[in-house]
Amino acid sequence: MRFDYVIVGGGSAGCVLANRLSADPRRSVCLVEAGPDTPPEAVPDAIYSDAFLPDYFQPYRYWTDLEAYTGALGNKSQAQVKADMKPRRYEQARVMGGGSSVNGQVLIRGLAADYDEWEELGASGWSWNDCLPLFKRIERDLDFATPLSGTEGRIPIRRTFPEHWSPFALAFRDAVGKVGIPYLDDSHQQTGDACFPFGRNNAYNHRVSAAAGYLDESTRRRPNLRILAGSTARSLTFEGRRATGVNVVTKGREQWIEAGEVILSAGALHTPALLMRAGIGSAEHLREVNVPVLCDRRGVGENLLDHPLIGFGVHLRDHGRLSPAARNGFLMHMRWSSGHPDCAPVDMKLTVSGRFAATRLGQRLATVNFGPNKAYSKGIVRLNAASPEAEPFVAFNYLSDERDLARFKSTARRVAGFLSTDPVSGFVNGFWPGIYAESLRNLSAPTAWNKLVTNVAASLLDLGGPARRMVLGAAVDRRFPLERTLADDATMEEWIRTGVQGDWHPCGTCKMGAPDDSYAVVDPKGLVYGVERLRVADASIMPSIPSANINLTTMMIGEKIADCIISA
Repeated sequence: MRFDYVIVGGGSAGCVLANRLSADPRRSVCLVEAGPDTPPEAVPDAIYSDAFLPDYFQPYRYWTDLEAYTGALGNKSQAQVKADMKPRRYEQARVMGGGSSVNGQVLIRGLAADYDEWEELGASGWSWNDCLPLFKRIERDLDFATPLSGTEGRIPIRRTFPEHWSPFALAFRDAVGKVGIPYLDDSHQQTGDACFPFGRNNAYNHRVSAAAGYLDESTRRRPNLRILAGSTARSLTFEGRRATGVNVVTKGREQWIEAGEVILSAGALHTPALLMRAGIGSAEHLREVNVPVLCDRRGVGENLLDHPLIGFGVHLRDHGRLSPAARNGFLMHMRWSSGHPDCAPVDMKLTVSGRFAATRLGQRLATVNFGPNKAYSKGIVRLNAASPEAEPFVAFNYLSDERDLARFKSTARRVAGFLSTDPVSGFVNGFWPGIYAESLRNLSAPTAWNKLVTNVAASLLDLGGPARRMVLGAAVDRRFPLERTLADDATMEEWIRTGVQGDWHPCGTCKMGAPDDSYAVVDPKGLVYGVERLRVADASIMPSIPSANINLTTMMIGEKIADCIISA
């Protein structure tokens, strides 16, 4: 098979690219996705209807062998990290639509300053004024029609307004309002500190993924578009330094797909791994794993960014809970300025959920999660082995920058203050320093056993007294009792270092930059430096992390790179 463009990865950017590039019948396009397809007439009900993490951690939705190290790396080598730290599994989507098919349906653009920063970092043509028309092109806003709104795009955006929030979330909105953080209906209007309802890629209580929005039936019927789902890209092929195609495995059968140009849209963890296996990366590292060096680009796999977060678990009183009829548990989002002298304005985020999970137990619990929206700690992606079967080595290096830890501490105490006083405290039975432990993660899997366990736990919570204390005792990490954690700085730091996790927003590992930036991997058109006919278009090219969930920004990258190709 030969195509003008082979796109590796059917995630949020890949779906956009497949649609835009194949709109010209003179271009032949092949979209390769490792996970299952979700065609319009056969979207699984879990994806269509579930608000968050459908079919949680099942191998037909996620890369279940992918793990990540979260602790600060210091000067440790890759081997020392493996010896000293325990990895955590990492929830990375493996399905058409990528993260947009399994995430919390959060659609936030980020701030104008985020994209102006990209241009300052060498991504010429990616300023806010350049990117805003692309955001508007994507969106079909069901709630607003302002000069900042997109009204005719392929991805609907709607919000769950306060009339449908839980009393607990409403009280939190009122509490932050008293300290000067105003409420806005529309996050697109935010220029400073504010709280607002989440924008969501959702229409009429149904998820609209990038696959649903961009790979609709009319797009799929184009004779010049070929979609290969359930097909894993094993390697890239080259003649000299010119990319010629991709080796793909489908149902155990390997085939070579010849390409006029290869576009990697496999995400911030797998795209750098594909590049390194092809010999594009740090020469020193490639020699360590016995990969012949094609192009020495030391920025490949560097600059791994995420939104680290932690939070408090909350046991709600009956009158503070979200209605079971409400489909969306993500209610209030807040972005505000920490005031840290070495941090940008509006550098923090906080989320108030109405329930922990869509179970009887989860309906009695809420969370308040928080962390830096502009995190400064940077991690790495490396190869564990040259084999395409081996998942990459991923180390996020959370809290390696003092500014991130300091802001976590100050925010934890501030949030505890809100939870302990009126108007919020009237809806709270109790709260505790949260640890999203493996046992809690496992309870999210859709199994009959989990349903039984969570139903019994909910009944015990309702009994109160010793039964309630027993259930909460299983949820609370005994190392971090609330009063001591808030009062003792060392205990708080230990809690944060133990419990910190990412928000599943990896980006930055193949960053855009100017030709004289030795750590830049691609130019502002997504073309990989040092080779020919190879491009990257996904979250890995972000020079810095935006102050928002990155899904919408990733779709914007797909639009922008498609424009670069079409206008060439």
